[in-house]
Amino acid sequence: MKEYDIVAVLWDDHIAFERSPLIKKASKIITPTLTVGFLFKETKHSLIIVSNLEKYKDRDEANFIVVLKGGVRGIKRYGKIKLRKIRCRED
Repeated sequence: MKEYDIVAVLWDDHIAFERSPLIKKASKIITPTLTVGFLFKETKHSLIIVSNLEKYKDRDEANFIVVLKGGVRGIKRYGKIKLRKIRCRED
């Protein structure tokens, strides 16, 4: 069993444009986004937050998002959850 923090992360979502007129103020289009789940991994530059985990006989699958720490406005921690080992794909 391993403990994971349950978190709510407010972060600035990135956006890309193709064949669009340029804008002068990025702050007008950056979208504040709230992601809630458990913090699977934290590195110097990023967070991996899992919002849905399904455990099958032969594998685990999840909905997750990688958030760059440079865009994080705030993190609120709501305690911990204990889970059996999560099986990741081999990289």
